[in-house]
Amino acid sequence: MNAAERQIQNLIQTKRWKEAETAAEALARRETGSADAQYLLGVSQYFQGKLGPTIQSLKSALKADPRHTDAAICLSVLLNDIGRYDDAQGVFAQANQSVAHPLSRSETVIDKKFAVKHLELADLYFRYRRYEEAIEEYGKAASLDPTALDIRIRRAKAYSRKGFVTRAMQELEQLKKESPTFLPARIQLGLLHYSQGNTLDAELEWESVIAASPDNSEARAYLEMSRDAQRRRN
Repeated sequence: MNAAERQIQNLIQTKRWKEAETAAEALARRETGSADAQYLLGVSQYFQGKLGPTIQSLKSALKADPRHTDAAICLSVLLNDIGRYDDAQGVFAQANQSVAHPLSRSETVIDKKFAVKHLELADLYFRYRRYEEAIEEYGKAASLDPTALDIRIRRAKAYSRKGFVTRAMQELEQLKKESPTFLPARIQLGLLHYSQGNTLDAELEWESVIAASPDNSEARAYLEMSRDAQRRRN
């Protein structure tokens, strides 16, 4: 980062956005094709509520450097916020292709940033019952950040809502096998068994959670719920 870019960043951080925009425009004229200049211009425009110019500046940054992760993330989030979900997904796809083969720690960090954005989009699809798209986005997020095990649980929920209960169980069983100490997978598997009327299997899962973590209030609550239901039936 050169001195001019640091100056623009300082202007943005101190909320002097109009000055930052003027400085970024001057930098972009001096350094034609600079992705960083276009990115900083877009950020300064965004904070002034200039959505159209912001989108154009961020697109210019990505045109100059398709691997400019910050510009890609900002653009995808902005498009998502204004309801242009397909366009946001397109930015994801293009940017992910540019970093498809992580070779270093820095690229791993980049992948995790994209995973967060795929997860946000997946949750949005799930909220509006577009489960097929949600499953696809959860899959991308899980692939980019295999350490975020909760994504696998969310994908299992989407499978279940879509009607693919067997696939949802397979997902959770596989997660339980790969990460035996990840107790939320067992809790969710118990709920899925319970929803299918498999009370015994559900209770076994919750009991295994309590055996591993006696203070797990969630598993205890589900187990008590199941036993209360059985007592009422009897």
